[in-house]
Amino acid sequence: MKPARHIAMKYDWPAPEERFASRLQSLTKKSLYRRLQAPKGLDVSSNDYLGLARDDRISKAMVSSLTAGLDVGSTGSRLLTGERRDLEAVECRFAQWQQQEAALYFASGYQANLGLMSSVIEAGDHVISDALNHASLIDGIRLSKARLSIIDHLDSHQMEQALRSNEGPHWIVTESLYSMDGDLAPIESYARLAKKYGAGLLVDEAHATGLYGPQGQGRVAALRLQKDVVATVHTCGKAMGLAGAFVTGSKNLRSLLVNQARSFIYSTGPLPVLAPALEASIEAICNDPARRQQPIQMAKRLRDRLIEGGLEVGGGGAIVPVILGSSSRAMAIAEALQHRGYDVRAIRPPTVPEGTARLRLVTGGHLKHTDIDRLASDILDILESL
Repeated sequence: MKPARHIAMKYDWPAPEERFASRLQSLTKKSLYRRLQAPKGLDVSSNDYLGLARDDRISKAMVSSLTAGLDVGSTGSRLLTGERRDLEAVECRFAQWQQQEAALYFASGYQANLGLMSSVIEAGDHVISDALNHASLIDGIRLSKARLSIIDHLDSHQMEQALRSNEGPHWIVTESLYSMDGDLAPIESYARLAKKYGAGLLVDEAHATGLYGPQGQGRVAALRLQKDVVATVHTCGKAMGLAGAFVTGSKNLRSLLVNQARSFIYSTGPLPVLAPALEASIEAICNDPARRQQPIQMAKRLRDRLIEGGLEVGGGGAIVPVILGSSSRAMAIAEALQHRGYDVRAIRPPTVPEGTARLRLVTGGHLKHTDIDRLASDILDILESL
């Protein structure tokens, strides 16, 4: 019996590598191609609002934990071998700081939002989400399989319409300070609507933690609304200068996340040495109100200088967006500023809507008045020359 002949099949679609190359070429033509780039120059882009990523108190806490014999690796998920008393201790400290019953630490803000949204929101629930909510919130809502209403950015009137015209249970999902525009959500209004319509309020405090509140807890604490929210999310890779994120709320919420948040259950536990560093970061934020105020004051100075020069700029907190329109224009201006010694990046779609490519300038606590004035002068000079 003769062996069967192998007949090569012909297909009408391109091979994977051809598809990759085609897609990358399309991104390049649209000025949307991205590449990894190490920091270089004066930092006016990072989310290290308080300069704690460079703070000796934080690094010393981490080094001390290593010399004291704390494990380097976690060895498994926290439900297996990755649990440590130090992690539980810092979660308790964080919950106390936020004046909430409990907190749970995730490996990243993205994982925290993914786990929270997909766990507490059930299929068939109704979610009202701001049009500019972060990708991690959007993806978590999608995983929940809930019914979704997307409202225009910060539109409380549309929020109430969505609550009134849909059956519950309802959830309101918002950021407290939006990272690309730097504007503040009307959380007080949302809390009133949540109470009126029996909705759960979920607030991502990523860019407000460390800058607002009586001890830097965020805007929910600043507005004394801790009892009006179901959960808040606080990333640690921004003002706290480290990594990971805490979800805070009730003890039942924490237990539910431990049992049902897939991004928590199926992730290796965080490095144990992060726990003492996180505690040091909390203390640094609590005990230094002047440091918390400086980035916001510097941002106001930069806004004022740019407005004096004829630019229209908005923003809030420590974020100053300079809207430039096209991606190619934003890229050209960012590169010109890089040549003058600034670490600045162009922000392009899909991170921001089409036609709103921008510079996202951040006035971290390491900047001086002279840095701010020179930056404003250089931006205006470059714009005038184009």
